[in-house]
Amino acid sequence: MSTPSHLSPLLLSEEDRTPAMVTHLSPLADLLLPTLGGLLGPLLAWLIYRDRSRSLDLQGKEVLNFRLSMWLYGLVVGAVAFIAFSLGLLGGAVGAAAGSPDLGAFAFLGTFASFFLFFLPILVVLGIVPFIFMIVGVIRASSGQHYRYPLTIRFLR
Repeated sequence: MSTPSHLSPLLLSEEDRTPAMVTHLSPLADLLLPTLGGLLGPLLAWLIYRDRSRSLDLQGKEVLNFRLSMWLYGLVVGAVAFIAFSLGLLGGAVGAAAGSPDLGAFAFLGTFASFFLFFLPILVVLGIVPFIFMIVGVIRASSGQHYRYPLTIRFLR
């Protein structure tokens, strides 16, 4: 994959590497403030470093866009899981109330099976993938390269 034209001429200078690495590590604020820290850390880092250089501004936007994207993906998966789980429980209750305990049990167990076989693995991936990409971003920044996170919706340009 080629580097986009607006990033190719820019390399991180020696003095920009440490702030870029801090920016890529800023989602670890999630450990201090779950859910919001992963967004507030990159936002704060970007606001602090964006005026120092164009490179730091671009890397800050990249990290913030990635974290916003991951937050949005998690929100969508969580909403779908909640709706599917609720519908399964509702179907189980309706089946049991209709006088067919087998139908109610089938719907109830199907709900749990879908959660453990589909939604739980997706939630685990949504937890591990950002950490791996963050480490790659730190490694690239330490070597003076720009890093573009995959799976990112570009909210800030």
